[in-house]
Amino acid sequence: MAERGRFPVLYWASIILLLLMFAFSGWWWYRSTIGSCDNLLDEPVTRAYVQRMWKAGRITVLMRHTDRCREGDGQICTDGLTHKGQEDARIIGAGMQALLPGEFELYSSKVDRAIATGRLAFGRDPEVVPWLREDCKDDLQRQLQQPHKGNQVMVTHSTCLGVLKDDQGEKLLPFKPAGHEDYGLAVFLLRPEQGGTPKVLACAWPEDWEETVHE
Repeated sequence: MAERGRFPVLYWASIILLLLMFAFSGWWWYRSTIGSCDNLLDEPVTRAYVQRMWKAGRITVLMRHTDRCREGDGQICTDGLTHKGQEDARIIGAGMQALLPGEFELYSSKVDRAIATGRLAFGRDPEVVPWLREDCKDDLQRQLQQPHKGNQVMVTHSTCLGVLKDDQGEKLLPFKPAGHEDYGLAVFLLRPEQGGTPKVLACAWPEDWEETVHE
C-alpha cells in the first residue's frame, strides 16, 4: 500500500516542478526581451540619432533621482541623497552635458532628492512642477503629449516612469524602474513635433556616464 501511495505524490510534485519551470521561463523571456532599453552609450547609431534630435530641440530626458537616503542604513545624507547619490548626480550631469551640449529646460518634483539631483547634475536649481510629483502618472502623460519646442530634462520618481503608456496602452518604458540599480536612470524620449505620445529612444545609467567622463 505504501508503494502505491507514492505515485500521486510524485505525479503532483512533477506537475508543480513543470509549472515552476514555465513560470521561470516566462520571467526570463520578459527580462531578456520586453524588459530592455537600448543603452545610449553602447549603441553608436542610437547615440548619433539622439545627438541629432537634441540639436533639433526634440528630446525630453526623464530622469529618476539618484540614490536616496533610507531610514536605518546609517549613511550621512544631504538633501535626501546618499554620498553615492550625490556623486552619481555629478557624473550624470558631466556626461550628459559633454554628449549633449546646449540649452535645455530643467524641471523636477518638489521632493528634496529630486531637486538636489537636478542641482548637482546641472549646476542650477530646477523649476519645481506638480506634474513630476510621485505617482504623477496622468499629469505627466498629458504633459509629454503636448507640442513643445526645445529640449527638456525632468527629474522625477520611479512611480512616474514605470506607468507611462503609449497609444496602444502598452508601457512606454519596457521595464519597471523600481530597483536600486535604476537610481539615476535617464530615459531619452523623442517628442513628436505636433504633439502626441513620445517614443523611447534609449536609456543610460550612472555607471555608463562614468565611463564616458573618464574616457
